[in-house]
Amino acid sequence: MILRQIIIPLISALLILSFFSAVADTGRDTATDLAKAQDRIRSVEDRLDAIRTMGQSGDERNSGPLLRMLRDKREERRVRAGAVITLAESGKPREKIIEAYEEVYRDRKTGENLRYTILLSLGTLKATESQALLAEALSGDDERIRFKAAQALGMIGGDDAVNLLVSRLELERDRMVRAQIVRALGRNETASVEGVLVRVLKTDPEPLVRYNAALSLVQFKSLGAEGREALRVAGEDPSPMVRRGAQEAGR
Repeated sequence: MILRQIIIPLISALLILSFFSAVADTGRDTATDLAKAQDRIRSVEDRLDAIRTMGQSGDERNSGPLLRMLRDKREERRVRAGAVITLAESGKPREKIIEAYEEVYRDRKTGENLRYTILLSLGTLKATESQALLAEALSGDDERIRFKAAQALGMIGGDDAVNLLVSRLELERDRMVRAQIVRALGRNETASVEGVLVRVLKTDPEPLVRYNAALSLVQFKSLGAEGREALRVAGEDPSPMVRRGAQEAGR
């Protein structure tokens, strides 16, 4: 009995010490990673590794330093992009992250690659709050920006995103962007989207766009009669690529 009275408190004390030791180690690791991420003498690769580790820690306190890195115009572009991606994976604090994304995106000095990363990260966050920015990006002069905006809207989904994509599809002249809009629409399985994809499959002059419409329809879990008939007809499309896409439906 006496031995038991000694051992149980001893075990409890060891467990408590172990817990606080782990917490202290986590704090030290987080501080070390933050120091590495902020150290401009280190290589970009080392700093990016530290930023990724900060994201994996799940510690929301890392968001503040990452937001400062993102906003710092003197910071290396790849480091800022790494901060964008890590913040999107964390998602907290959401309002501040989205605010920083939009601020940096709208800065005229922000490079295209960083803008691409921000657009995709808005998609990752399903940022319906950024619908206005994405609408601007989707109708801008740069076809690569339009491509990424379409991709992000497809990730966000919902009626507003679909309406933006359909409206742009009617105006878009770049075949790569049109193909991406079709893929983005295909992520939203609704009767209205099915109708749009059927029309594209039947009428778009570009095989690449028709091919993506076929693939999108094939992936619908529940396809209506109009969609099934369009795929059957597409099995005789002049383009071998479109025919292959349509034939996926029969497998």
